[in-house]
Amino acid sequence: MWWDNPNKALAKEAEPLPFMKIRWVGFVVTALITIVTTWSLMTQGLNMGLDFTGGVQIEASRDTPFEVEVVRAAVSAQGFSESSVTPTSDGTVVIRVPLEEDSTVEETAAKLETALGAGAKILKTDNVSGKVSEELFGKGVLACLLAVLAIGVYVWFRFEVKFGTGAFITTLHDVYAVIGLFSLTQMAFDLTIVAGVLTVAGYSINDTVVVYDRIREMLKKYRKLPITRVIDISITSTLSRTLITSLATMLAAMSMAFLGGPVLFGFAVSIVFGIIIGTYSSIFVAAPLLIHLPGRIPGAKYRGDEDAPAETAASAT
Repeated sequence: MWWDNPNKALAKEAEPLPFMKIRWVGFVVTALITIVTTWSLMTQGLNMGLDFTGGVQIEASRDTPFEVEVVRAAVSAQGFSESSVTPTSDGTVVIRVPLEEDSTVEETAAKLETALGAGAKILKTDNVSGKVSEELFGKGVLACLLAVLAIGVYVWFRFEVKFGTGAFITTLHDVYAVIGLFSLTQMAFDLTIVAGVLTVAGYSINDTVVVYDRIREMLKKYRKLPITRVIDISITSTLSRTLITSLATMLAAMSMAFLGGPVLFGFAVSIVFGIIIGTYSSIFVAAPLLIHLPGRIPGAKYRGDEDAPAETAASAT
């Protein structure tokens, strides 16, 4: 192939896409995402959902089955713009609403009983404290951090230290960007969104590992080429697989967003945005980091140049 001989004139149609020549554009976009997310989190934070803020929870039953959409509309008509309505397997329904400042738990439960209409019976009323909700939020944040850290450690052992560091930074970038989206839009952030964030982390690392695996393969095979050209070849060869997989997953997530109702909307939005940002980051964050992170060039042991820094190798294009 043409890349076995770097001095050979390249056929125009064989030229890989020059991703590394425009990697600085990717760094600028990444910096903007990070700055905007940080600014939004510092100025307005997250719009915490009922899972993290607490509220009043009731379980009700009646002779005829509950229709979730009808119940949700009736609860909203009572002045509860934010609510969680969950049917159970035994025919009851669990409703959670925020506790208003001037209302008691009993008054809130009475409003919900009125919203359910005649024949409904309140089986249980609970006051979900803010302390419990704070613990849930803390555990959700810890789960995200541990997942990202474990992913980085896995890639570190699977490939090299620089690959593991790049995977950690890339996954953290994707998770941070999704959280930033919910901060900017002020959509409710609850445990369902935490599940979406963890799903994005898994999807992101899958795409990153595919690119990294191809880069490592090409570093072994084409040892005389500059690393920037090897990365361009690797990304170009995996691009069709990446785009097809991303498109197929996005279609499924968009179906959830449009057809799944308000319960699944936030989760679906996090998946769709995560797919977009994950595809972008595997090309313009994960791959360039192999060049700009300090340390020896990736795959140096295959190239017989273990002491060469990556920046020097990148400049030899």
